[in-house]
Amino acid sequence: MGAINNSSAIYLTISDGRICRRVQSPTNSSVQRTTKDGRVVNEEHYNGWMGKITNIMTRESEYGKEWQVEINDGTMNVILSFKYSSGYAASFLKALPNVNLNLPVTFTPKATEVDGKKRTTMFLSQNGTPIKWAYTKDNQNGCPGLKQIKVKGQSTWDDSDMMEFLESMVTNDILPNLNSDVPF
Repeated sequence: MGAINNSSAIYLTISDGRICRRVQSPTNSSVQRTTKDGRVVNEEHYNGWMGKITNIMTRESEYGKEWQVEINDGTMNVILSFKYSSGYAASFLKALPNVNLNLPVTFTPKATEVDGKKRTTMFLSQNGTPIKWAYTKDNQNGCPGLKQIKVKGQSTWDDSDMMEFLESMVTNDILPNLNSDVPF
């Protein structure tokens, strides 16, 4: 008898501005790397992914809270995961209200280094047109900005209020409008 897999989805993550799909054994397009805990893994890297958003949720993992976006690309279901509080999350969520949920979306992550600090973002587009943010510095539309706070005497930026607002927006405004029955 063959193995039974309860999940038909493929899991994707984002690392260094690329979408990563871990594979069991090496393929023609995979690269090998050693994880922080010393395991050797094989991954395929992609510049982006396109598909229709069918669900969005958060979950706790061994790495902390993360977003999971279910995407149907017309041939398979994937779950794209990224850190709850990250540049990828903030840019995805700020653009989300302007996404036509009945059409495929192209997800293109990017990572750059500015003044020695890593900056990450997620570009969304539909039909080749970039999706603009619904919440910007100049037009916050009720979304709280970052707060500068002190932690152990060091100044740092806190995005707790912003992320709570964006999670509430997903729960109250986006999820009720998702129609997973609309074909790709």
